[in-house]
Amino acid sequence: MPSRDANNATWYVLRYKEDFPLRAALDGEPCPPGPPNLFYDERRNVVELLPEALGPGERIEPLSGLAVDTEGDFYRTEAGTGRLLWRRCDGSEVDLVCEPRVLADPRGLALDRRGDLYVADPAARRVVVLHLEGAPDAVAVRAVLNGAAMAEPVDVAVAPSGRVYVADRGGADGTGAEQPGRIAIYSARFAWIAQFVPRNANGLPALPRPIAVMIEDDGTLLVADESFPYLLHFDPEGRPLGDVELASAAARDADEVALDALERAYGRRMPRFLAGVCPPATRTDCGCDPKIPNEAGQRLAQVHRALRLLRLRLGRKFEPCGFVVSRALDGGQPGTTWHRLEVDADLPEGTALTIETFTADDASAFDPVTADWRAPRAEDGTIRPFLEDVPDQLVQSPPGRYLWARVTFTSAGLATPSLRALRILYPRVSWLDLLPRVFRRDPESALFLEHYLALFEKVLTGVEDRRDEFSRELNPDAAPREVIDWLACLLDLSFDPSWDLAKRRALVSAAMELYRTRGTVAGLRRYLEIYTGAEVRIDESFLHRPAQPTFLGRPGSIVGCTFGLLVPLPVLPPESELLAAYAHRFTVVVYMNDRCDRETLLPVVDRIVTVNKPAHTVHRIVTVEPDARVGIQSCVGMDFVLGAREAQGTQIGGCDEPGAPKPEPARTGVLGRNSVLGPRRPSDLRGPLGSL
Repeated sequence: MPSRDANNATWYVLRYKEDFPLRAALDGEPCPPGPPNLFYDERRNVVELLPEALGPGERIEPLSGLAVDTEGDFYRTEAGTGRLLWRRCDGSEVDLVCEPRVLADPRGLALDRRGDLYVADPAARRVVVLHLEGAPDAVAVRAVLNGAAMAEPVDVAVAPSGRVYVADRGGADGTGAEQPGRIAIYSARFAWIAQFVPRNANGLPALPRPIAVMIEDDGTLLVADESFPYLLHFDPEGRPLGDVELASAAARDADEVALDALERAYGRRMPRFLAGVCPPATRTDCGCDPKIPNEAGQRLAQVHRALRLLRLRLGRKFEPCGFVVSRALDGGQPGTTWHRLEVDADLPEGTALTIETFTADDASAFDPVTADWRAPRAEDGTIRPFLEDVPDQLVQSPPGRYLWARVTFTSAGLATPSLRALRILYPRVSWLDLLPRVFRRDPESALFLEHYLALFEKVLTGVEDRRDEFSRELNPDAAPREVIDWLACLLDLSFDPSWDLAKRRALVSAAMELYRTRGTVAGLRRYLEIYTGAEVRIDESFLHRPAQPTFLGRPGSIVGCTFGLLVPLPVLPPESELLAAYAHRFTVVVYMNDRCDRETLLPVVDRIVTVNKPAHTVHRIVTVEPDARVGIQSCVGMDFVLGAREAQGTQIGGCDEPGAPKPEPARTGVLGRNSVLGPRRPSDLRGPLGSL
């Protein structure tokens, strides 16, 4: 469909990474000179500010524990209090462990697919594995992990395979010497396997202090260090891989569950939360889509990784300023008056998003520093930012064929604007053109009036767009699936679950024609062809009825071949019995390219025929598959076709003349092309197949 509104205005939509080219800032631009402070999240398709890089001596403190189970309940710890809390789906929260000396100062949490909760307890230098069956009244300690003399275990992660990884922050030993942190590895049976010091291939950080460990989808590890600006990346055995920027580490489809858990734990003090009520962490899909795992261990690892990544991001400050300049947008002709800017963005408290534009008829006239950037301004001269309640502004730049947009992100440090899309409409539809020319006499007044009328134009154009959109949705070729199903209900149609969207569209489009021809051969054939996607043949039995019964003794009559003997019925003469055997019966021949479709296709075909045929008729369904079976599937021209592929040395019918040369091996015999059926021989009448 053309991208035009009710006023015949079209638009550009900037949404993808190539629409937001990032570059270093220069003097004279809205942000201080330096590298780009923005990044594009390809999973969520948003542009955001980067978290600030850690300065000298700055550290990230270990996270308090947070874990979500497969039922949507979650568990959290309170640092310094020794409390391990269980919040149930109804919002109530209770202490999970009440016995003294079980936990000293619980921190990192993780769950495995068996339902066991792993609690990193740095004060006691161990990881306690709790079996939660019967929680909170009967929580049992399944195992205690403290091999290799852990110094300060602050976090734990469980891989889908069952392997357990513990982040030991390390510290001073008995002699006061600083010991590097380590990642300890345990088996699914809680046996210590190995440990490694989390340094990258360059030997950084020199003194590791791991505070969080996460499992990636491919089984590799991400480790966050308290002072290293990147996430360290390792294979399952601890061999270093390339470092990962925290801002680009994707949480993927676990974000929604993780954000919901964060919001329920901390409220809306954290930015960019999604609302929800206890979404389950597992999925019940068939598993055919590799992007949607149905294995609890893999899903739990995804959710816990998302929790750590999001909390690491939210625990850091964001860059105060960043900007991006779009590519040149072509209006198609000189002097184009660009109309309006519309944004789709999240703007948390303490953030702002402003957009300036520059237009020119010559694309080479653009200089990002010296360009005359225009935007709506307040009385004090500052640029008016976009608001979530009013996400659009008029373009302030003069007419020009090309337009560039400069989008500036600002933040107080606690959150970041998230820009999903920017829509730029052109050309401007001015209601001032509908008024007498006297209203244009004063240019300044005319500009004010044009902007004032644009307020009404936007509202009423939206109404007209909604009307046009409704008309488009009534078109089966353009309507979405939910509208197609609604239209089918209006037309008294119902779809089998096996019907895909294309078949549903075709059936709704042909509904009037099908109702008009319902009960006829043409209507039934059309209905079946829409569903099967192939030609369907309907063979009416009366067309094959002999003119009169065959009597034994006539030439060419062979018992068991040309006719069969039936039980005599004294109430019906032979002519009437012949009519009854062929009347009101038909055969539906359905072509199938794949025999595996039989169980799905045939019940639907039978249902379509039963509902749409005349009530007094009897039908039979015959499937035709890509093979040939003499006596079963051998109707030449209908379900048996002699193909064009050469058959070596084939001669069809007839006898060789005495002394005639034999056919060449490469000679082809194709019925109707270069081969002719020969004269009938007497033996044909006595063969097992009778007279052909």
